[in-house]
Amino acid sequence: MIHSTLLGILVAILSVFVAILIEGASLRSFFHIPAMFLIVGGTLGATFASFSISQISKAVRDTRYALRKQKETDLKLVFFRFWEKARKDGLLSLEDESKKLDNSFLQKGIQLIVDGSDPRTIEEILWEAHEEKEKVDLKSAKIFETAAGFSPTIGIIGTVLGLVTVLENLDGGTKALGQGIATAFIATFYGISFANLILLPISNQLKVVAKRESNERQAIMRGILSLQSGENRRILAERIDPFVN
Repeated sequence: MIHSTLLGILVAILSVFVAILIEGASLRSFFHIPAMFLIVGGTLGATFASFSISQISKAVRDTRYALRKQKETDLKLVFFRFWEKARKDGLLSLEDESKKLDNSFLQKGIQLIVDGSDPRTIEEILWEAHEEKEKVDLKSAKIFETAAGFSPTIGIIGTVLGLVTVLENLDGGTKALGQGIATAFIATFYGISFANLILLPISNQLKVVAKRESNERQAIMRGILSLQSGENRRILAERIDPFVN
């Protein structure tokens, strides 16, 4: 199934085209390669100038990840399994069990338990790792948000350039003048559309994914500390519930 963000972007773009046709305008009038090149190239250039290559590369990877349908892990079920294992075979037996899961944060927590770290140390280490991961994830959303800020401004630059060209050729007649002004404003149209129909929705989706994974890590932290302290199954569920429901 198509991701809701991609579906929303497609619907928004299609709506713009339908509106153009209803107004009786020609789609060819809105297809202007120089303006398109200016908006895409200018926005990319300004964004690359604002962030490092590694940050932008990660933003692209995060976008691919965010726009795929994710297989959700039932953390309560995972921790119930850990609880049963720890009750029967002890906490040390959880190390091999955790390696079967594709979750490095959970594996780190289990390893800290196996190493015999005290609860305060475990909480501090996991919380620091959680906060750092959250900052990195939100940076990806910030990159697209910043690009969305550049795009309309670059569109205005394109419009000014177009108007300068029009004013330099005023002797072309009224019809040519009107066409030139219309073409000049295409850059602003592209800039605003690129920002609001593509960049901002992607930024918002990255924030949603970052928030979901933040809640998942907090649930893991509570579950790890509950396992280590030997709390019963009901208390374990109560500690995890606020972050997974």
